[in-house]
Amino acid sequence: MKNIHHAEAGEYHLEISILPHEPITGSVHFHIEPTILPTKQPLEKAIITVVIKQGENAFQSRAVNSPSDPTTYDANLTFATPGQWEVKIKISTEPEIEKSTSFQINVMDGGSATSNAAGVFFLFVFLVLITGSAVLYWKYGRRPALS
Repeated sequence: MKNIHHAEAGEYHLEISILPHEPITGSVHFHIEPTILPTKQPLEKAIITVVIKQGENAFQSRAVNSPSDPTTYDANLTFATPGQWEVKIKISTEPEIEKSTSFQINVMDGGSATSNAAGVFFLFVFLVLITGSAVLYWKYGRRPALS
C-alpha cells in the first residue's frame, strides 16, 4: 500500500493508502485508517464511504472493516478513464452527522493486459491458419490432374 493522503475530517484523522501504488484505469483498492484526533485512538465503529468523481461520472463504495482488523477500512472502486479524479472520503459515527475530506488523484491509462494478450493470441492463430493453408495448397494443390 502507498500512503497517498492524510487529512482531518471533523474530529477524525484519516490515513488513506491505495493499491496499486500508481493509480491506473481499472480497479483500485483504498485502505483507510481513521483515528480520533484528541486521543489518537483507532476508530472501530464508523460508516465510511469513498466517492470518486470525474466530470459527470461519479461512483461510490462503502469502506468496510473486518472482525480480524476492526481499525482499518477497505473499499474497491473502478476508475473508468484516465485523468484527474476527485476523491471524497465521508465518515460518520452518528446518524445524520457526516464529516468529509476531498483531494485530487491523477489516474494513468493502464491499458488492458487482457485485451493485449487476446490480440496477440488471435494474431498467432490467424498466422498459423494462413501459413498452414498456403503450405497445403503448394504441396498438394498444384499437381496436374491424372487423366
